[in-house]
Amino acid sequence: MDTTNPFTEVISSDPMTPSALERVERAAIDVQISTAKRFPRSLELAKRRMMDMVCLDQATAQSCFYTLRRKEAGGQVKLIQGMSVRLAEIASVCYGNLHAVSREVENDGRFITAQAVAHDLENNVRIGIEVKRRITNKQGQTFSDDMQVVTGNAACSIALRNAVFRVVPVALMKPVYEAAKACAVGDQKTLGDRRRKAIETFEKLGVTRARIFHTLGVQGEQDITLQHLEILIGMHTAIKDGEQTLEEAFPQPNEETPPAPTVPPEAAATEVNKPAASTAATTAAETPQMQLAALIISYGGNYDTFAAWAEASGHCSNALALPGFEALPTDVCKRLLRAKKGLAAQFGALKGTGDTLPM
Repeated sequence: MDTTNPFTEVISSDPMTPSALERVERAAIDVQISTAKRFPRSLELAKRRMMDMVCLDQATAQSCFYTLRRKEAGGQVKLIQGMSVRLAEIASVCYGNLHAVSREVENDGRFITAQAVAHDLENNVRIGIEVKRRITNKQGQTFSDDMQVVTGNAACSIALRNAVFRVVPVALMKPVYEAAKACAVGDQKTLGDRRRKAIETFEKLGVTRARIFHTLGVQGEQDITLQHLEILIGMHTAIKDGEQTLEEAFPQPNEETPPAPTVPPEAAATEVNKPAASTAATTAAETPQMQLAALIISYGGNYDTFAAWAEASGHCSNALALPGFEALPTDVCKRLLRAKKGLAAQFGALKGTGDTLPM
């Protein structure tokens, strides 16, 4: 070692001695934690800021949820809906006192592995997530360098989203998520214009109307309901975020029987039944549960607001314990659907009319 050089660093042989970089990182984390303790978050303020941000405009609301179409080995088709990368970004900013980072950690020629860590500095909760994304096609050919970069970026974003939503409570995010969907989908008054724009958007991407109608299980544009529109918006987000390809979302009409047009209200997979023919039984989108869900959303409500009201009014004593509209008893849904004006009055669409639901 050259002792005449003042810039020569003395490196300890003890493996337990922290390096200069480690000491700097530890000091930075200590400062972040102490700051978080001095300025604790307000969950009420965080929720209000999230609500304001997701409903800032239609484009923002549409980017907050995704819909994935999955065909399993047995031929069954599932639709999976959940909170998107964009909603995770909004949650990170509004929740506060949160440190989150993601990076690509491995590329073995077949898969890219991305790792993300989210650290709640105030509660000292730290969650790490890894996500793998394939970089070979069906023929086993490796993606080009540019496509590998794109796939790696998508894997990092997805890993970051999963880590953030393991730290930010679902109870806080659920009403924000439902508000985003309601704002994105709209109501019966805006349905015609929004479904036309949705179809045009996919046509510009090269998806024919026949493939769109096949995927939704409808005969034409006029058959597309609010639930179908929610599927299309979520699929567009999934494609933009790199979670699904156009071919996976919209198979050719001759590839398989189309699934029933329904979306699970929770961020979990729900099996989709296939209609056997045009005279098939009523689909999930036409069930009383889904009709009631569409009605409440069109009035500006969501399941949380509905469940709180249903329990308080005695219409469903365990509504808050249920996961969503799909779990409501059929007789309760039918009874409430017969009192649409009363529902509208309760949820603000017909304020001042004096209509009330029978108690």
